[in-house]
Amino acid sequence: MEPRGDGFSKGLVVGTLLGGVIGGVLGVIIANRMSGESRPKGVKSGVGTANLRQNLEEKISQLNETIEQVRDQLAQASEPEPAPASVAEPS
Repeated sequence: MEPRGDGFSKGLVVGTLLGGVIGGVLGVIIANRMSGESRPKGVKSGVGTANLRQNLEEKISQLNETIEQVRDQLAQASEPEPAPASVAEPS
């Protein structure tokens, strides 16, 4: 008969390996199901695609306007300031 400690350690190793494998497989299955539910569904009609395209074009237009405003502000900030008019003192 084996000593009690040796049987326990073998059982612990076997249990850890089996538990790790089974837990890993279950984790992969659950993760795939959860990510599958959170994926956006495909657009079924051409009208939806046109609407998405129009929204995207509007966002790009807004972004371009903002970029132009920032460029104008940077150009104004980088312009040299006019020198103050010197007051001529009578001699």
